[in-house]
Amino acid sequence: MSNLAFKVDDKIVQELNLIQSEEGLGNRTSTITFLVKYYFLTKKRSLEESIDALEMALRKVDFRNLPSAKEQLKDI
Repeated sequence: MSNLAFKVDDKIVQELNLIQSEEGLGNRTSTITFLVKYYFLTKKRSLEESIDALEMALRKVDFRNLPSAKEQLKDI
C-alpha cells in the first residue's frame, strides 16, 4: 500500500470532515477512497452511459409525429 501526504487548506479539511461524518466513514483514508470511487462511478462512467442512453432514445423518437409543445402542455 502507498502513502499520500500533502498539505491542504483548512477549508478542505473541514469539507473532508463533513463528508466523513455525513457518510459514516471511519477515517480520512476511507473518506478519500470514497471520493475517488464516487468520482469514477458517477462522474466518468455515468456521464458516458447517460449520453449513450439519450442518443439511443433520440433515435427512437419520430419527430414528424410529435405534437407541438403547446399541445403537450395544454393539460397542465
